[in-house]
Amino acid sequence: LARRRFALSGSVNIFVGEQRMCGSWLVAFLLTASWAEAQPSLRCVFLAEDGTPLANLSASAEILPAPPLQGPRVGSQGLTDAQGQFLVFLPDQRPWWVIVGIGGSAFFVDASDAKKLPPSVKCWLGEKPSVVCTVDGDASKVALFLKLADSSWWVRLPPVQDGQLLLFRLPKGRHQLVLTSASVQAFWEGIQPLQPAVQVQVTEGQIAHVAFAVPPTGAIVGEVQDINGQPMNSATVSLERDGVGQMTTATDRYGRFRLDTIPEGVYRVMVFAHDFENWAQPVRVKANETTTVTATLKPQPLGVVKGRVIGKDGQVPKGGRLFVERVLSPTIRQSVAVWAWKPDGRFEGKLLAGTYLLTAQIGGRRAMKQVKVNADQMVDIGDIVLPLPAIVDGVVKSPIPLTNMRVRVVTLDSTDDPTQPQWTSILSEVSVQSDGRFQVEVPPEPVAILVQPFGSGKPLVKRIHIKSGQRVLVRFEFPLFGAMEGQVIRADTGQPVPGAVVTLLDEVGAPVGQTMTNRLGMYRLEPMLPGRYSVRCQGRGLAMGFRHNVRVGEGERVPVDFLLSVGGSLIGKIKAEKTTLSRLYVIVDADTNLASTVTPDGQFQVNYITPGRHIVMLFRLGEQVAAKEVLVQSGETVEVMFELP
Repeated sequence: LARRRFALSGSVNIFVGEQRMCGSWLVAFLLTASWAEAQPSLRCVFLAEDGTPLANLSASAEILPAPPLQGPRVGSQGLTDAQGQFLVFLPDQRPWWVIVGIGGSAFFVDASDAKKLPPSVKCWLGEKPSVVCTVDGDASKVALFLKLADSSWWVRLPPVQDGQLLLFRLPKGRHQLVLTSASVQAFWEGIQPLQPAVQVQVTEGQIAHVAFAVPPTGAIVGEVQDINGQPMNSATVSLERDGVGQMTTATDRYGRFRLDTIPEGVYRVMVFAHDFENWAQPVRVKANETTTVTATLKPQPLGVVKGRVIGKDGQVPKGGRLFVERVLSPTIRQSVAVWAWKPDGRFEGKLLAGTYLLTAQIGGRRAMKQVKVNADQMVDIGDIVLPLPAIVDGVVKSPIPLTNMRVRVVTLDSTDDPTQPQWTSILSEVSVQSDGRFQVEVPPEPVAILVQPFGSGKPLVKRIHIKSGQRVLVRFEFPLFGAMEGQVIRADTGQPVPGAVVTLLDEVGAPVGQTMTNRLGMYRLEPMLPGRYSVRCQGRGLAMGFRHNVRVGEGERVPVDFLLSVGGSLIGKIKAEKTTLSRLYVIVDADTNLASTVTPDGQFQVNYITPGRHIVMLFRLGEQVAAKEVLVQSGETVEVMFELP
């Protein structure tokens, strides 16, 4: 229940004169009542063995208190963007441990000191892993959980891919891994695993190997219907054993469900649906067998709630919504319905017996009222009075023109229902005018105002709490941007190279901008946030040019020229008698960013190599297994052969 998830993705194109700079962003907002003015974050960049950004892949992050601290863990899910980036916001400045990953790999990040967090975390699959987990059997039906030494939390890891899951940068110590059904979303000692937990010792510089095998298991399939035989969509089906919930799923639009990979034993199937009585039945699960159940749910008697929404000024607000949540505990609420009130402000609806919180909202104004509903009874809660609006006048100062920029208002209510996937409450969004001004209504409660600057995945944040009817001024100021410009020339003719692609890379090697040279071979990259960059230049048929450690200061315009030669190519073959060819990759020199993965049949190719002598290195799982020196000449292709035992 403590898991809180929300993700947004999008893209932004920045046009400066005739030049175009493209970037993309993906933000996993994680806002709590303990927010600091500058919220710590991690920009994780996922790269394949050959340095290619791992774009548009499902990514997740688990955030847990760093020992000896105790407390709930939180998390975020989303997709990597076009540059392989996944942005993780930490809840606050307290010490945290983070496990972030994509399918087949997970990286440990020690975020125990927010002041020492790097601007980017490079998640490169070519480095040496701490642990290699191998799963024999249908890995799509299982999940792996990790419990770090000194931590009390079991963390669900990303899915196994191609029978393996690589764990990188784990801290030294004795950790635990356990294999469960894929239907298990959270693991603790009461959950029945597919195999007993395995201890793994992590030692610096060594790779630990852990093998799992999917044992014979059973399955439960069934249908959920009402008393008229109609299928029930989105009913919740849970499996319980010895009073402990094991796994949960939901019915499809035909009322059908399936629970897979269940260890042998006696369980209880329970079904829940809004407005219906709960249903339960014991079942026995046997290995390699499928048990079928049919659940028929009876409707529950309902109560009626009515009332009126009106403003403090006596006027009926138009266009608002009434959010209905069931109060499950002092800190947990379950979303039930969204109602609209009539032009006279009145509303009426049916609910199951229980305690509910009704929240009237329009723009930045909100008002709440709690009500207890009894079956077959009507309760009139009277008026829900909306306060006078609180107004925020904002100014965004930027050294470049503001276009298509928006400001977002997010509530900082820490009692938001953590069981909902969109657990943060976005109140409104408004556009920023060309002169940098904006105006937005906010409720009289703690809220965050967020502005997304160009070229950065981390928004600027202001936290405010103003009273009803007040008006405040909020200012945002972007840093002075820098720029990079230069000319690309052919080494053999001295002529400019039009149409060359110039790519800007950040400190971890992720592309953050790109442009093309004009007919005079000139290019310009702007705006650029101050920092240290690498630049890559590629012209048609020419060797790739590189510049590393280019520093751009505030308001600084940095010249970077390229002299490109006709490139050569490298093709290779790996021969092995017993060594497997999986997870092999080739790197040419240590500072060129020229790399290639090895195909399953042992072949690789690298193009656009600068003429001269180079070292071709063969790696697996971050360890060099072979190397050769080659001479590459302009316009020629060199063949390389590696023989492995």
